[in-house]
Amino acid sequence: MAAEPAVSDLVAHGTAAHLAGDYERAVQDLQRAFQIYHDDGDAARAFSVAFSLAMVFGTTCRPALFSGWAGQARRLYDELAPEAEVTSTASGYLDLLELHGGIMTGDFTTVARLAPGVTAAGRLHHDPDLFALGTVALGRSAIYAGDIRGGLAQLDEVMAGILSGQPGPLAAGLAWCAAIEGCQEIGAVDRLCEWTSALAAWCQSPPSLELFNGHCSVHRGQVLAVHGRWDEAVAVFADSRQRHQKRGDVIAAGWAERHRGDVLRLQGRHEEAAAAYRTAADLGCDPHPGLALLWWSLGRGEDALGAVHRCMAETVLPAQRVSLIPAALDVLLAAGGTDAPEGPLISEAAALADELDDLAELTGCASVVAAAADAHAGVELARRDPGGALPYARKAVQAWGGVACPFEVARSRVVLARALAGVGDMASALDESAAARNAFVSLGAEPAVAGVDSLLEHWAHPTLDVRDDSARGIPVGESPEGHDRGTPDGLTPREVEVLRLVAAGSSNRQIAVELVISEKTVARHLNNLFTKIGVASRTAAAAYAFRNGLVSSTGQI
Repeated sequence: MAAEPAVSDLVAHGTAAHLAGDYERAVQDLQRAFQIYHDDGDAARAFSVAFSLAMVFGTTCRPALFSGWAGQARRLYDELAPEAEVTSTASGYLDLLELHGGIMTGDFTTVARLAPGVTAAGRLHHDPDLFALGTVALGRSAIYAGDIRGGLAQLDEVMAGILSGQPGPLAAGLAWCAAIEGCQEIGAVDRLCEWTSALAAWCQSPPSLELFNGHCSVHRGQVLAVHGRWDEAVAVFADSRQRHQKRGDVIAAGWAERHRGDVLRLQGRHEEAAAAYRTAADLGCDPHPGLALLWWSLGRGEDALGAVHRCMAETVLPAQRVSLIPAALDVLLAAGGTDAPEGPLISEAAALADELDDLAELTGCASVVAAAADAHAGVELARRDPGGALPYARKAVQAWGGVACPFEVARSRVVLARALAGVGDMASALDESAAARNAFVSLGAEPAVAGVDSLLEHWAHPTLDVRDDSARGIPVGESPEGHDRGTPDGLTPREVEVLRLVAAGSSNRQIAVELVISEKTVARHLNNLFTKIGVASRTAAAAYAFRNGLVSSTGQI
């Protein structure tokens, strides 16, 4: 055993090379160390190096070699003396290899089955690496099972340990990236930004941690995009794609390219966005819903609608639907904008808005709360009820501002402006529109700027056919705020419908049945229109309808 220090150096150098992204050197040094330990009959140390080699291949997308070295570790584990203290610890690492294999193949049933044992082994043997990797797997599994708050609490615990320096660099990096991915999936923007900033600083500190720089770069791009630094985000996503392709991780490269396409689309660089989405698809990543939103803006409405319907049908896990629903709502509300207020697409959008409410409760994330409020505001506008949209739109503006998402704040201000115009407060509507337009200009969101200009043009000339594909997709031929300047006293189209039915002698219940709305909603419309036209009774309202030509003298609607 005189060569022991030299073998230890091989292990140390190989581990460092792995973290630095020098995979050939890592494999060379670790295989030499393994052979020496194996020849000396030191099963415990040979097991440890076999585990390290398996993880080298498991983190560089070489599943066959990962499986081979996991098999070597399993064989060596069987050679360990049952009474040896190292045996029980090795059992946890053997389970960890199987757990990592489940992650590589997408077998999350295996991950959920093994995570509690790995965590327990880490706690029992005071092994921070096992504890961190087991607990982050537990957290992700809980999120997928629907216990999103519980899963987030476990991710928080892991991150507290990592930031205090408890696990080693390999375990810390793997757990860190997994925790951030979990937050990204469910829209936990605050954690995504906080943990990504810390990860970026950690990756730049010595020793070199190139192994995690690819994952870090895609998350850093997401944070830049959220904060409106779009040009930087585009460059970072391109760098991330190259890093992942170099490592052979084509799926991660595809995700980076899809995110790049999303930012290019918001900038109005449609041809570049389409090319990015094609590359993402070539790399095995579904480019939707971003591509569906691009299709809608290019006039391919049926294609966009078909894509979001397909995505919603095949995405069943609540955690994964969080990021999909807002984009689906955009397309549904745009496509259903020329339908009746309770048409099938608007009803489908309303159901998704309710689902976002449930997900906001499940996650407790401010960004999901904001998305839900935004969704309900859009639905109420589509139902031609700007008064109902107002409180939701105000809540969305405030909530998006709380998580520092400038583009989403501006989008919500456009929705708020439409609602304000719909209830006749044009001065406030113009103020909100101007603020949103300034934000879009600052961000470089050219389609959104054009959308606000289109909205302002429509308010000035309501007979024009205009379209806003920037935020909510205001459909052709519909007054964006649900307000028709061709009706007297600022009545909305829905209020005119109610008034005509009142003039025809319909009761509140009959109106509710005719318009497929609740009696409570009918009562609210009546209260609003009575105030606008300055009457206090149904008889006076009917006389107003005849006097203003909303119904004929024979009572025909």
